[in-house]
Amino acid sequence: MYNPFYLIDYFWFPRIPTNNEKPPTIYSILESIVNYGTDDKQKIKDLAKEGRTTIFNFDYPLTDKVTKEEFECMILNHYLMRRIGFDTVTAFRIQLNVKLNEIMPTYNKMFDLLYNNDLFGEITKKDGTDNRKTENKSETENTINNKSENETISDLRNSKLPQNKLQNVRDGSYVTDYNYNTTNSNDNSNSKGTSSSNVNGSDTNEYHETTSRIDMFDIYTKFNSEIKHIYTLIFNDLDELFYSLV
Repeated sequence: MYNPFYLIDYFWFPRIPTNNEKPPTIYSILESIVNYGTDDKQKIKDLAKEGRTTIFNFDYPLTDKVTKEEFECMILNHYLMRRIGFDTVTAFRIQLNVKLNEIMPTYNKMFDLLYNNDLFGEITKKDGTDNRKTENKSETENTINNKSENETISDLRNSKLPQNKLQNVRDGSYVTDYNYNTTNSNDNSNSKGTSSSNVNGSDTNEYHETTSRIDMFDIYTKFNSEIKHIYTLIFNDLDELFYSLV
């Protein structure tokens, strides 16, 4: 009796087509992995989740920004009705391993850049009160010393004898009235002054804090678009592993 399945790694896989038959689809492979020989059949939507570890039984680089289950289910569900481009499932898995190790380092960087951006952050404008105290102190000391010394001499001589010679008046030989005064004056003045000033003041700046959310709908739309773009690039690279569509 013809058995349409064969056993690999304790799982039944579709037999390789002969006589120009086409290779199996991802759906038929997952059906054989998950539902063959069981009474509790898994629904189509759960096939990728339940059978992914059998397909992806190898290591490849994947950023921690994307879960391994989410990533692998995305690939399997995208190619669910596509036929593998190899004669055996083992050959397909080998080439899938090679391809993911080749392309994922680049796409991991793209995932990291997208998730590291604070797309869902808040714009915060800070206002408030900033009290600052200022203190200024100045001190000035001035010293002025003034000293002056003056001497005044008053020499008054008078002769009633007009015949006397002027020299006789000067040397005091013929002097009727004589008045000789000497005045000395000393002035000393010292002035010293000290002035101090203290200025205390406060400078107050007012600020307020307000928080506003970015339009979440626009951000989510942009984020979702970028995610789809990255997966589209990944799918374009993986297309060569599947049977060409006619």
